[in-house]
Amino acid sequence: MRKNFAVDIDNVLAHAEEEVQRLFQEVTGEPWPTGMYGSAGGLDQSSLDRDCLETIFARFHEESIPRLPLLPGVKPALELLQTRYRIVLITARRPHSRPQTLEWLTKHALPFDALYHTEDKTTIPESLVAAIDDHPLHIQGYREMGIRVFLMDQPWNRSIQDPDVTRVCGWDALIDCLQVRPNIPEP
Repeated sequence: MRKNFAVDIDNVLAHAEEEVQRLFQEVTGEPWPTGMYGSAGGLDQSSLDRDCLETIFARFHEESIPRLPLLPGVKPALELLQTRYRIVLITARRPHSRPQTLEWLTKHALPFDALYHTEDKTTIPESLVAAIDDHPLHIQGYREMGIRVFLMDQPWNRSIQDPDVTRVCGWDALIDCLQVRPNIPEP
C-alpha cells in the first residue's frame, strides 16, 4: 500500500505568484507591498479590508486558476511520485474553487489520488508521511506533526532555516532527494 504524500498547488504545482500580485494591483490600485509574502498566503495575513480580500480571491478563483502555468517538471515528477506514494493534493484555495481546480488538474493531466481544500492542512483525514509546500505556516504545521517536509524554494520562505526541512529548488531536486527515478532502487 502506497503512503500519502501531501502536495500543495499554488507556487508548488502552479505558478500563481504573479497572477495574485497582478490582481492585487488591479483591485487596490497599489503595487504589491514590499516584504509581504509573495502570493495568496500573504493576502490572508495582510491588513486588507475583508471585502477587498474576497474580491481578489474571487477573481483569482474564477479568472486566474484556469490559465495558471505549471512549474517546470511538475507532470513527470508527479507521475514518478505516484509510483511510490498516493498523491494527496492539499490547497488553501477556497472550497468553492474546487470545480476550477479540478478542471485545471484535468487540463494539465496531473495525476493525484485525493484533493482537499482547507486552511489548516494538518486536519485532513489522511495519514501523511511527507509534504511539499511553499507557505511558512503550513511548513510549521507539518513539522509539528512529525511529517517529513520539503520546502519549495520561494523568495518568501528563504528565512526558514529548519534542519528538519529539506529545501528543494524545483521538482527535479525533489525527485533526486526522494530517489524515485526509475533506475534507482527504493531505499
